[in-house]
Amino acid sequence: MHQYVLLLVERLRMTVGELVMAYACVERVLVLHPTTMRVNSIRPMLLGACIIASKTSRDGDLGMRQVAPLPLPASSHLRST
Repeated sequence: MHQYVLLLVERLRMTVGELVMAYACVERVLVLHPTTMRVNSIRPMLLGACIIASKTSRDGDLGMRQVAPLPLPASSHLRST
């Protein structure tokens, strides 16, 4: 696991803060949902958390004017039967 974390840090060029954020995310999930911890689930969870932590800390804040509005659903999809 140590080598896996070092590989993630190197490939994603993560800072210490980003790594701590990723670890905190994984830890929070495991505290809230202990049944999610499986032998094959920790590495993908850590990878996802590292990507999210890196993206979150590197992107600037978006204002509402920068976010494209989502299209409203067509009324034909909302028909009740």
